[in-house]
Amino acid sequence: MRKKTFLELIASVIIMIFAGGCASRPPANEVVMWLVGSEAQARCISDLAAKFTRETGIRVRCEAISWGEAHSKYLTSIAGNVPPDIGTMGLTWSVEFGALGAMVDLHREFPDDIAALEKNTFAGMWKSIKYRDRIYAIPLDMTIQVMYYRNDIIHVPPVTWRQLTALLTDLKKTGKGMLFDWGSMEWIGYSAYLWQAGGDFYNNTYTAATVNTPQAIEGMKFFTDLYKVYGVPKTPIPLEQGMRTGDFPICISGNWKIIGLTVGAPEIKGKWSIAKLPRGPSGNSTAFIGGRTMGIFSLSKNKDKAWQFIKYLYRPESQAFLYSGSVATQDAYLPPNMDSWSQLRDMDEDVKRVLIAQALEAKGPPPVLGWDSTTRFVDQAVQKIILEDAVIEDELTALEQYMNQDLKKQDSLLEEK
Repeated sequence: MRKKTFLELIASVIIMIFAGGCASRPPANEVVMWLVGSEAQARCISDLAAKFTRETGIRVRCEAISWGEAHSKYLTSIAGNVPPDIGTMGLTWSVEFGALGAMVDLHREFPDDIAALEKNTFAGMWKSIKYRDRIYAIPLDMTIQVMYYRNDIIHVPPVTWRQLTALLTDLKKTGKGMLFDWGSMEWIGYSAYLWQAGGDFYNNTYTAATVNTPQAIEGMKFFTDLYKVYGVPKTPIPLEQGMRTGDFPICISGNWKIIGLTVGAPEIKGKWSIAKLPRGPSGNSTAFIGGRTMGIFSLSKNKDKAWQFIKYLYRPESQAFLYSGSVATQDAYLPPNMDSWSQLRDMDEDVKRVLIAQALEAKGPPPVLGWDSTTRFVDQAVQKIILEDAVIEDELTALEQYMNQDLKKQDSLLEEK
């Protein structure tokens, strides 16, 4: 679903205020949590909530909402002054809702707890939730890019860009190649190579776009060459299909495809492995990291109780329980709490080793207001370069100008508030 710009969000909230009167407030004596995800995941959290209730006496009700309706449903609840106590959401949503004044700044309200949680969280995940020293939500789970390869065809996975292109050159001679199953011709796919080249979308203070630097240009050239020179398909091909046939014995995708391959291609069991992404000129193998967050809405009457439950969900044993539940539903969200990984009994140790190593070298979307609407312009630049042979420098110059204009627009809207 296309995300709204901040200006559109304000307009939507004003309009929906008049439609919000029919909503009802959550009961005052229980914590209400909305989970963006499946009913099965909500039941898993409800199982933990029952244990939490026995431990604390605090009742929790977890309700599942679909990804398709979640963003607008949250906006409607905010406009009608009837949000849940706890909301789980996409990694960047808390910045949007927090800027509207709809979410509690957890860093201000619970500074000691937040400091302790940060120490146990993968740094790349934490950086994506920290907005101008404010934290409106903490990670609930995460997903991460990794490299899949057929170990019976590729005996040693590439560990550098140079090794990757050499491998792709050899594979091309036999009609084989590489797939992008997550982020193909999109900003998510490009981001890894931008970071591996030593570049980034913004400067360290998120006050200026930096997509027209030599590093950003180098990352874009390498990413587009994978398609234009080394034959990465421009049309979607599922990882399971490419790996099963062996036509695409190397693929970049999300960690959930570990289960996808196990279940969807049992005939190649033992013939595939995962590895970190190859490192770029910066010396880093940075991958993209995503996931869901959980935060407290400002109108909640149960802020302290809600925070107790959020901390309970972040305990290592709770995170391990949630992981086991996601494996059962073939979602396989990963725990962002590093202390929980020793308790993941359902995960192969070799797989665990690679995922931890990659998570330690991963970054998420920038915590910038309006980023969700900006991504479509990054996608357009990538696709014009790959599909229309547009000049990289020209496209990135125009993209950087747009991103800087958008930053100024968002800042002016914040000042008006």
